[in-house]
Amino acid sequence: MPEIKRRELIVAAGAAAAAGGAATAIASDGSGAHRRPLHLDTSRGTPVLPKAHDKFSFPLATAKPTVTTPGGSVTELTEDNFPVFKGNAAAIFYLVLKPGGLREPHWHPNAWELDFCVEGKGELGIITPDGDTSTSTLSPGDIGFVPQAWGHYIRNVGPGDMKFAIAFNNSVPNDVGLSTMFGGMPTNTFSQTLGVPQAELDRGRRSPKTLLIVQRRG
Repeated sequence: MPEIKRRELIVAAGAAAAAGGAATAIASDGSGAHRRPLHLDTSRGTPVLPKAHDKFSFPLATAKPTVTTPGGSVTELTEDNFPVFKGNAAAIFYLVLKPGGLREPHWHPNAWELDFCVEGKGELGIITPDGDTSTSTLSPGDIGFVPQAWGHYIRNVGPGDMKFAIAFNNSVPNDVGLSTMFGGMPTNTFSQTLGVPQAELDRGRRSPKTLLIVQRRG
């Protein structure tokens, strides 16, 4: 038997013995013709390493939302409720908007954002630091990207629910919304900036916390 064939049989038999199986082969006449592959039985044997204490999967789409409003909901998955994210610069939100629902204009000072459309149709609007605007419509399978700290919004422009999986490169992404700014600054700063009488803006909603998601009016 050629030396190369003898080595193959020895290696195969050793591997099968370690797995608790058997190796079978039929050697050729040395020419390589009519050669059959080696068959290893790897169906037996169980892992001997200890089980990991951390969980590496999460039922994002079916978990209880972090925030629920008439306009939609968001389920936040960060290092706080998914510890394996810690130290890995990762977080993901599951955003569901009702028809006409709006993820209010906002920005994330410490993270970029990647939006993946799972269901429905969403409008992604972005304002660049140069003052340019970009508006695109995402359908299932499409992605959108928002660089770190750039202002943007998401609106459901379809007839049914819109669902986005949103990834961040920070395990605890922060958020500054338009409602936060309006609620935290004097009304006259907006009146002076926008050229709208203060009496008009005084009728606006001043929320003690970020609205996050706003339902369609009318």
